[in-house]
Amino acid sequence: MRPVLAVLIWVALIGGLSAYMHAREKINPARSYETRAVTDAFALEVTTTFDMEPDPFALKTDTESAAPALLIRVNGKEALRRNDRVERGVPFRLEPVPALIQGHNEIYLEANPPMEQADRSLAVRVRVFRGSMPIADQSIWSESGSTVATTFRVDVEPEKTPEADTHGH
Repeated sequence: MRPVLAVLIWVALIGGLSAYMHAREKINPARSYETRAVTDAFALEVTTTFDMEPDPFALKTDTESAAPALLIRVNGKEALRRNDRVERGVPFRLEPVPALIQGHNEIYLEANPPMEQADRSLAVRVRVFRGSMPIADQSIWSESGSTVATTFRVDVEPEKTPEADTHGH
C-alpha cells in the first residue's frame, strides 16, 4: 500500500507542477529602445559634512585603482574620480555630467571620510541641475566611521521644443 501511496503523491506533485508550467503567463520579450544622450547642460553638485580623502587601508593593486576620496559613476560609467583631499562644506560641481541619457539614469556615489572623523555620523547632499534648475536633491547619511556609498535614480525628461508646445501660449 505504501508504494502505491508514494506513486500517487509523486504523480500529484509532478502533475501539479506540469499544469502550473503550462498554465502560467507567457513572458513577452523586452522592447528595444534607442538611448539618446541629453543635449541640455546638466550639472551634479556634491556637498559633504566631512573632509574626503583616499582610504589609506584600501587594497592597492596599481596606482590607478587606489580607493579614491570621491567616486561618481553615471549609468555604470565612471564620471569622476578624485584622489586628492576634498574639504567639507564646499560644494563640488561636476559640469557637464557625462553618460546622462533621456529617461532613467542611475548615479552611484562613494565618499571616503578620514580616520579622524570615524566617530561621527556623516552626510552627503547631492543635487542634479538642468541648466540652473534643480531636478533632483538627495541627502545621504551613513553610520559612524563608514564610507558613504549610495545609488540613486534621476529621471531626465526630453527637452521641450517650441513645436512640441500645443498650448498656444
